[in-house]
Amino acid sequence: MSKRVGARRRPAAQITLARAARLRRMVVFLAEGPQSRDAILKAVGLGLRTFYRELGLLRRAGVRIRQRDGRYWLGQSTAAAEAVLPVPDPQLSLAELMELARGEGPAARRLAGLLTAVTAPLEIVGKARAKKKKGPS
Repeated sequence: MSKRVGARRRPAAQITLARAARLRRMVVFLAEGPQSRDAILKAVGLGLRTFYRELGLLRRAGVRIRQRDGRYWLGQSTAAAEAVLPVPDPQLSLAELMELARGEGPAARRLAGLLTAVTAPLEIVGKARAKKKKGPS
């Protein structure tokens, strides 16, 4: 199964507001330059296991973190890293989703696609499922 062009990585993890803030603090701190693990633990307020858990989540999300000689640093701009940081589910209502999907830009287009999937008539959904089971023609 090939990945869609422009598809975003999505780590399979539930993100709380506190965790999203911690991940961003870690990215900002790593953007300052090479840091020792102990400096990161102290600056971000992490334990050792949490550090490795968050490091793995950042990498799965697409944040490039480099490491050499016991030092870690951000391998991309802060803006590029923030663009892929996971955030908590905003728990939007359908009306809010519809309002946001009317906007311009890539995020609005993604929301419009989500909205279409949610509001598609049942016969279209059924045909898509049947086609998927049948396989490519």
